[in-house]
Amino acid sequence: MVLAACFGLTLTMGETFWSFGVFFKPLQQTFGWSRAAVSSIFTAFLFGYAISVITTGRLVDRGNPKPVLLGSALLIVTGLCGSSLSAAPSHFRISLFMVGLGSGATWSVPNTVVQRWFHGKRGAGMALGLVTSGVGLGALIFAPLINFLIQHYGWRTTFLILAILFGAIVGLATLVLKAAPEPATGGPAPAISTGSPAVGWRIPAQPRWYASWAFAAFTFVSVVGIFTFQMLSTHLVAHATDLGISPSAAAAALGLMGGFSIPGRLLAGFLSARWGWCRLLSLAYFGTAAAMACLWWLKDIWMLYVFALSYGIFHGARVSAQVGAIPEIFGLNSLGVLIGITAAAGQMIGALAPYSAGALFDATGSYSLVFILIVPVLALAGVVASWLKPAAAGPA
Repeated sequence: MVLAACFGLTLTMGETFWSFGVFFKPLQQTFGWSRAAVSSIFTAFLFGYAISVITTGRLVDRGNPKPVLLGSALLIVTGLCGSSLSAAPSHFRISLFMVGLGSGATWSVPNTVVQRWFHGKRGAGMALGLVTSGVGLGALIFAPLINFLIQHYGWRTTFLILAILFGAIVGLATLVLKAAPEPATGGPAPAISTGSPAVGWRIPAQPRWYASWAFAAFTFVSVVGIFTFQMLSTHLVAHATDLGISPSAAAAALGLMGGFSIPGRLLAGFLSARWGWCRLLSLAYFGTAAAMACLWWLKDIWMLYVFALSYGIFHGARVSAQVGAIPEIFGLNSLGVLIGITAAAGQMIGALAPYSAGALFDATGSYSLVFILIVPVLALAGVVASWLKPAAAGPA
């Protein structure tokens, strides 16, 4: 039941993170704004998310996740309803910022809870893979659904429908979700090789992890992956329709990108026991760089779907490996806040991705420069990830 609840929470991220690209052109056509202006709306969401994911990660480290989720759901539902009434960029920024303030809990809470429930148990990697795959399934469901709703009911009504769906899913998940129990007194604590003894049921992180080379390197790697995803989720549909591909086909490709991430997430969970999360993270970045290079030659719809397949698989593996590598490198003691800090750093810098890509398009009339610049940065992140080592291997 806990695993299903965590899966349901990450499922909603397909509604928040993967949906704005479908709203992009309808908003631009309604108001006549530049792409940079439309992109700035999603940037406000990402800033709100960055604040939220740190805060909720810290709160879930301390105890009961239920009030955290209920407060977050209230913020998101209110923000989505506000978006349906917005008529200016500033109105949208406020509403989407509020949605972002609530959305951090849909990532920090389920990933922290599931790793504590399953840590030291057989299939722990698969449990994490299943939970993170909820995002991919959410994208597969919500991207085409949102496109359908916009075409038939308009974007304002669509925002209201999303608010109802989100409130229902989070409400059901909150009913069954609870913090992991501590082992019985005197029982053995779960073991992990961190180079230091276990204390209670939690494992101490490396001393001063926030000042370590490993933390700086891991944060850089996280930032690059999140920056790339934010740029794609906002601009892929617009880029495809610029090339003559229909909005429905482009939205379907965005959804398939999330759908194809599911096998990547599950495969990473299966291979984690054999290869380790750090090695999987490095391989995922090299694969993502190769997939992004395909966008340089994108012309036809079949090429768009090939990109969705290749990027989706490696993106899914990257997301699972990025979360799984945190306890592998730093231990479990500050797991929630570490998930929050690394995700927030990525979102704060990644928040610039939608706006910067839109501004480059406005200046050059093309996304080509955006795609050219991002590929070597992804490859560099793959190199840095290959240097990260589990705690058992000694200091990095």
